[in-house]
Amino acid sequence: MVDSEIGDTIGDACEIPNIEFVEFSKDLRFCLESGKRFGPIKIAYKTFGKLNANKSNAILIFPTLTATQQVATEHINGKEYMGWWSDIVGRGKAIDTDKFFVICADHFGGCYGSTGPGSINPDTGKPYGLKFPGFFISDMVRATVEFLKQIGISKLHSAIGASIGGILLLELVALEKDLVGNALVVVASHQVSAQCLALNHIARQAIMLDSKWSFGNYYGKDFPKQGLSIARQIGHISYLNQAILEEKFGRELLNRKFRKHISLGQQYQIESYLNHQGAKFCKRFDPNTYIYLSKAFDTFDLAREFGSIGNAFRGTKTRFSITSISSDQLFLPEDSRRLHDLLMAAGIDSSYHEIASPKGHDGVFLEAENLSQIVKHAIN
Repeated sequence: MVDSEIGDTIGDACEIPNIEFVEFSKDLRFCLESGKRFGPIKIAYKTFGKLNANKSNAILIFPTLTATQQVATEHINGKEYMGWWSDIVGRGKAIDTDKFFVICADHFGGCYGSTGPGSINPDTGKPYGLKFPGFFISDMVRATVEFLKQIGISKLHSAIGASIGGILLLELVALEKDLVGNALVVVASHQVSAQCLALNHIARQAIMLDSKWSFGNYYGKDFPKQGLSIARQIGHISYLNQAILEEKFGRELLNRKFRKHISLGQQYQIESYLNHQGAKFCKRFDPNTYIYLSKAFDTFDLAREFGSIGNAFRGTKTRFSITSISSDQLFLPEDSRRLHDLLMAAGIDSSYHEIASPKGHDGVFLEAENLSQIVKHAIN
């Protein structure tokens, strides 16, 4: 079985061609919500397609929690670089790169080239580790706004985000009410549930209880692979609905011998699959980044931040498209529908779509045909 059939389409390596960078806050002018001034900040990004003369065709795509900037597939010097949303972004696709200028940047705090815990601290000449400042979703968004200014984008035709990308997009429109024409929020809502908080807590504990984590000072030493692998497996289970796990694996054994014997290691196919996903993830992601990004994710509560959803979006002309997946266990359809209702009650232009699918939160990668129809309609 090909694992991409039931999960994300991101490979086990993070070789990303033609990354571009912008750098700002060398003078420490960027102030985090905590009050700490921080810099320099580097944002690593990729673009696809061409910006038109009046700069009216730019589309920003926020990555998911662990996705790279490689949102579309490219063929360079005979080599294919697979995009994690290649069925939706590309020539002739729903987000047509012959028509639109697509931008995808690594998160502030990320590990694909942007400044994060694994970056070199200019004060010490060593990786920041836990000396990297804690940050909120609003800090990530304000870094994105500064990045867009640096590359000359003052208006986005559309912006799209799924999961953490969706909550980043909601924060973006709340902070910059004239920036985004169309906001496509996929499998996300205006606050993170208690279940999300619980799962993220357990995943972080898995990393931090690995003896090789060494309080975040593992750079150049043994890598805390076991903890990161377990964290990924916890997350992966929450991304998939029980129905699809039953369909693909059920209680199938790895070997007939296990009918008569007990193994303390792998015994069932689902165990082997999860171990594979964890090992693959360790080849491309930084444990400290996982800790920091998931913690920022947990802090998101738009109504608490602004007083109400109406206050958050008062005065915006942005048109919203809210999409949920029927079997999603991280952002339940009723949570997304509630956000849509609150937007409508506040006089904000919003449409709601629910994709009937057994594929859970990872349907954002697996329901390309249904998502393409929604995306194409929303941006055109």
